[in-house]
Amino acid sequence: MHVPFQGRSSDFPHCALLSPAFALHWAVRGDNITLGLDADTGGHPDSWLGLALSDAGGMKGADIIVVAGPPSPASDGEGADGPDGDAAAGGGLLGPGGWRVIDAYSLNFVRPPADPQQDVTLLSAPLSGANHTVAVVTRRLRTCDPWDRHIQVGIPQTVGWAYGRGWPSKHLARGDSSVFFVPEADRLWGAANATARAAKSRGLNVTSITAAISGAAKGVANGVADGATAAANSVADAAKGVATAAKGAFQKVANLFSDSDGPEAVSTSAGAEPRVAGASGPAEREEGEEEVKGGLAASVTLNEPMQELTVVMPNITVPDNATTNYLCTRVTLPSDRKYHLVGFRAIVQSPLIHHMILFACDRPPNPPAKAGDVYECLSAGGDGCTTHYVGWAPGKMGIDYPPNVGLPIGETDSTYFALQVHYNNPERVSGVVDASGFELRYTPRLRPYDAGILTLGQQAIAIPPGQRRFTLKPNVCPSTCTSRLTTPLRLLASGLHMHTLGRSIVTQHIRNGTELPPVGSKRFYDFDYQSSDPVPLDSSILAPGDVLITTCTYDSRGRTNVTRYGEGTEDEMCFNFVLYYPKNPDFLYCASLDAAGDPRVALCAGSNATAAITGTLRRAARGRNATARAAAGTAAVETTTRPAAPASANLSAVPALAPFFRSGSLVRVPPADSVYEPHGRECPDMSYMPEA
Repeated sequence: MHVPFQGRSSDFPHCALLSPAFALHWAVRGDNITLGLDADTGGHPDSWLGLALSDAGGMKGADIIVVAGPPSPASDGEGADGPDGDAAAGGGLLGPGGWRVIDAYSLNFVRPPADPQQDVTLLSAPLSGANHTVAVVTRRLRTCDPWDRHIQVGIPQTVGWAYGRGWPSKHLARGDSSVFFVPEADRLWGAANATARAAKSRGLNVTSITAAISGAAKGVANGVADGATAAANSVADAAKGVATAAKGAFQKVANLFSDSDGPEAVSTSAGAEPRVAGASGPAEREEGEEEVKGGLAASVTLNEPMQELTVVMPNITVPDNATTNYLCTRVTLPSDRKYHLVGFRAIVQSPLIHHMILFACDRPPNPPAKAGDVYECLSAGGDGCTTHYVGWAPGKMGIDYPPNVGLPIGETDSTYFALQVHYNNPERVSGVVDASGFELRYTPRLRPYDAGILTLGQQAIAIPPGQRRFTLKPNVCPSTCTSRLTTPLRLLASGLHMHTLGRSIVTQHIRNGTELPPVGSKRFYDFDYQSSDPVPLDSSILAPGDVLITTCTYDSRGRTNVTRYGEGTEDEMCFNFVLYYPKNPDFLYCASLDAAGDPRVALCAGSNATAAITGTLRRAARGRNATARAAAGTAAVETTTRPAAPASANLSAVPALAPFFRSGSLVRVPPADSVYEPHGRECPDMSYMPEA
């Protein structure tokens, strides 16, 4: 589609191929962003282009820009109206040449309405011809419009794209990708380096690929109307001859993450065990090398001995009897010593794959998994496999962790894993064999800092049936817990997780009585669009004394019984798995104990203390139940019926828990932790709205 741009790259310094058919150019100057949309529409004068920001793809909760041409009586009717994916039906601002730009939003899979406040300007009439259409628009990075999304600094955002003919009509093509709009903090994730290194390792010309996908355009230096036509022309110039040059380059990059250029380990025999390839024998720490803990200072390890292994589905046949299937397979990673996982890339072999997650398990499978075992796993990875370790959604491809950080594998809580793949097969295609999964990059030379995963969230879940909106009591990771930290923590990613009733989830970040931007927020949560998302930079430091509050909301109108916490398909969850560094082994869980009946007390512990506290609470609960049954004159038998809500308790008064209070594994929740000045009221956006 695109050829290397020959003009000044400073005019449009950024460009990304969202797909072989859609390129996005942009420039950020001051508080504004100028976007060049370039799609292979066939050059029809009645074409329309669409761009959207959302939580993780799709139309739910999307902030949408549509540029639409005047209706053409000669339209051949391609892309007829449909129930989903339609362009905005009305409103917008009329621009040059009869073209219109619509600032729209979508709350569901329906035709999106125009935003009451139009914040997007069309700089000139788009150019149609040479098989593509080019449009240049501009908006502010932060519009403070509750139906817009902020353009984020330093972290990737999910971008949807679409185009069609005869506005408003259903798209002819659409997709989702991921873009760093303001990439000064790319170093936090190194996504660009991951792509470049993967290309180099396979003998590809990284320079030519980069040139082919990073064209720039002239004429928007000042973002003024009289330069807009030149801007559109230069974006169009950058797109000439695109079919050969850039499509070939894009395909090379795409091949890095597909079966056509996948690692040898992808080729598994039918029914074979999930492959763990490339793992070599133990590697000792280099002479004089010491494991460093604590602090935030960066230290880059050079010339790391790098190994790769693949975790993939064992050549399964994708079911054709349902649209949605969640399938899992268990795998054991090397455990002869401790390693650091330093990056990964997705191996995506089929267009039927919606997303993939590698869950860490807290124990080996029982009974032991057999070679080639695959099982249904809607909720997470199955029994004991709930910790989100690695994830992929469209546009993510692969990632590198910061150069001084590694995610441990080979330890007790990082040896057994479950690979979950969501297959979306609406056409019920038969005979599709898949071996998708992840290629993991790891090293025996430990980096200065372990990454850790902090589990936040609520287990006191009892959702009444028939409720359009039911919000759990907020669960608090209190200041009394985080004040035990000896150093601030860098929060890298937020893995928000609920099941199918989930509608919104947020982890708020409070410091000194003031709410910061949320650590993670999905106001329009969709179970079918799960992802692990970078933490906004303004919230990425967890300081001693900070407070984290996680709240989940559900829609239970399709249920006739109370829905409670659990790992099953019909159960619910409310978790945020936060990737951070440096790892603190005593900071694995931080959550108020609402599920034990006392939200005034919080668990603030590592795995061993958590297991001991859980056992103590269970023994205490059995004792209370036995006493109650004896008082009622009933038989002393166990019941498997879960109560609608936990009985109130005073955990501070339980003698068996006193040692855990003294050690700090249990802490009291100060009432002041839930009193704060809300974030976002002065400049709201669509991703997070504070309660009134």
